[in-house]
Amino acid sequence: LVPFYGRGAGGTAVYVEFPGSPMMAHMSVFPPKSYKKGHRHGAGFVIVIPVGEGYSVMWPNNEAEKVVIPWHEASCFVPPARWYHQHFNVSEAADRYLAIHPPRGLAYGGERVLDPASDQIEYPDEDPWIRQKFDSELAKKGLKSVMPEAAYQDKNFEWEYSSS
Repeated sequence: LVPFYGRGAGGTAVYVEFPGSPMMAHMSVFPPKSYKKGHRHGAGFVIVIPVGEGYSVMWPNNEAEKVVIPWHEASCFVPPARWYHQHFNVSEAADRYLAIHPPRGLAYGGERVLDPASDQIEYPDEDPWIRQKFDSELAKKGLKSVMPEAAYQDKNFEWEYSSS
């Protein structure tokens, strides 16, 4: 696992490539009581939850109404093309999601955020509802967020990663 810089929450990832194949995937691990930055990319990504308890939120560009997808071990969902989405860990253990990428060569297939200004939402710029919903979901379980207040104030906030 290597730091998943740029996506927030101090998460890590491992990337899986299959030699001679257009398929690839990545598994992201993120800490308990934390959540990733909202982002969007092309069609065809399948998200599988091998372990964890949380939810994801998805919405089309500039839409106030959001779709909440609760998940747990063995859940699976597909974010629509170019919809923003965000993943939330509401448990006391690290959560994992496996993102199976669409075959290379498909239009808009990349996971990379090519234009952070339009394809990723930094914590200070997110809809306040996102944080309110997260805090509310944690409170239902008697938990509190570990998200540092500085992450909501500084777009250049740097997460600490262990050296192991």
